[in-house]
Amino acid sequence: MKANTQTASVSILRTLNILGKKFKTKKDSERLLVQFETELKVISDYLNASQREAFMFSTIFWLNCNEHSSIDVSDISRFFQCDFIDVLVFQSEVELLTRKKILIRKRNGNSSSMNIMKYNFSINPLIMDAILNNDPLPVIKAMEQMDIYQFVGAVSDLIDDRSKADLSAHDLFEMVEELEKENQHLSMVTHAQKLKLNIDDRTLWYEMCDDLINSGKSGLECTLKDIYDRVYQRLQKSRQIITKKNKLFELEWIELEESTFISDAIIALSEKGRELFLGEDASMFLTNTKNKKLINSEDIVEKALYFDENLDKQVGFLRESMTESMFESLQTRLESKGLPKGLSAIFYGGPGTGKTESVYQLARQTGRSILHVDISQSKSMWFGESEKRIKEIFTNYKSFCKSESIKPILLFNEADAIFGKRKDGNASNVAQTENAIQNIILEEMEKLDGILIATTNLNENLDAAFERRFLFKVKFEKPSLEAKQKIWQSKLDWLTEADAKHLAANYSFSGGEIENIVRKTIMEEVLNGDKPEMSQLIVYCDAEKFTSRNGSKKFGF
Repeated sequence: MKANTQTASVSILRTLNILGKKFKTKKDSERLLVQFETELKVISDYLNASQREAFMFSTIFWLNCNEHSSIDVSDISRFFQCDFIDVLVFQSEVELLTRKKILIRKRNGNSSSMNIMKYNFSINPLIMDAILNNDPLPVIKAMEQMDIYQFVGAVSDLIDDRSKADLSAHDLFEMVEELEKENQHLSMVTHAQKLKLNIDDRTLWYEMCDDLINSGKSGLECTLKDIYDRVYQRLQKSRQIITKKNKLFELEWIELEESTFISDAIIALSEKGRELFLGEDASMFLTNTKNKKLINSEDIVEKALYFDENLDKQVGFLRESMTESMFESLQTRLESKGLPKGLSAIFYGGPGTGKTESVYQLARQTGRSILHVDISQSKSMWFGESEKRIKEIFTNYKSFCKSESIKPILLFNEADAIFGKRKDGNASNVAQTENAIQNIILEEMEKLDGILIATTNLNENLDAAFERRFLFKVKFEKPSLEAKQKIWQSKLDWLTEADAKHLAANYSFSGGEIENIVRKTIMEEVLNGDKPEMSQLIVYCDAEKFTSRNGSKKFGF
């Protein structure tokens, strides 16, 4: 609103008082407009408003000062001793005064279809103070446009008000529609309207967006209870969502976490829904999740790994293929030939042979983060939940591939837990679930656009269908005599070459087992201040396995 430099002289306040007294109990408002044209012009000039707006302002001002701080249509009707319809003819003027922020309105809970009857009105306190203090009309800044986070927060506040106040769901939906009208600059709002989503689905969607920011997910039962005031409305909407026949599911904006009871059901935004809501901020939001789930290549400690010549060549070839420039070239070439462009590998062999550590070192050397899959958390006790979690793993991985400058590695450690041989589908629900999980993984591996590496100690337990899906199949065996000697000397640089050869020749240890001995050696040095003698190293070596070299049982250090 533009500032009016006209001073609110005593005549303004006096004029308003005169008008209020003259208007009282006068039924013919149109005649009053003519009769008090001069006085109304004083008010209209001050407000930069029309004569009819000045008429309604004067009325509400007088009622605010003399009767109630907030008045409605019935108060105005009683003031004039006229019918409601006589007041309703001024609805557009009241609406204009509200838009100019001259009047402040607040929802009164009336469910009438007529806009003016749904609100209580009061004079903007800034204008009231200016008149009482004999000041010019103040500059009233237009309300700043909401961003999408403020908007969904405002909708959530309305839902909270509905759940606490005596408002119907119908009232809530009308208030949300009004909020939408005021925020047509938000693309998500106009997009939802263009798709002809029902207002109740739009309201639910906005609430889920707000929940995403604050808690990540929405409890179905409590969310619907806050939105709807009638049980049958909640049940109807709940049935739509549980059976996935709701429009939000058709649009793939939301997803449902399966549960045994409706009271436990959780609804959340899908990847598509998050991108629609967050837009350019999706990557920023994803960063919080990424920081919790991704292992950054820069955080991986460098370790020297010693392999025999054949294994070293295989790992080296894979490392070269994973360097960013080579990987991009390979993907382009494979795609041009109509071949799958993902890179998948399985590292198999006994425990402690360096499978997992090799993945970490490959990630460090090629600058790739690792999304490490927790197999135990992927297999849920709830029927149907495991499939969803596996899908979520690949969904998250795809999101990380988009947000990271270099595609990360998707690591399935001890993969035999979910990559195992298929079971008879008729055997049990568990067997059916595990087979369904494998089908999802096989399908995702076919369309993989990144790097997947699995490790297993039990490759013979893997299902044959996975063998074809892995481009690289790398066998890790216990290190050769030469490799073991190098490991001993790299870990304990004070060992003589002869002692390192002796340990390598007499103990068939994996790299992991040698590392155990090294840790005990360091503990000995820290506790006693001296490096242990060779004889002590042999004691540690003899105690490393549950059975000694000659088969007698040993109980270790």
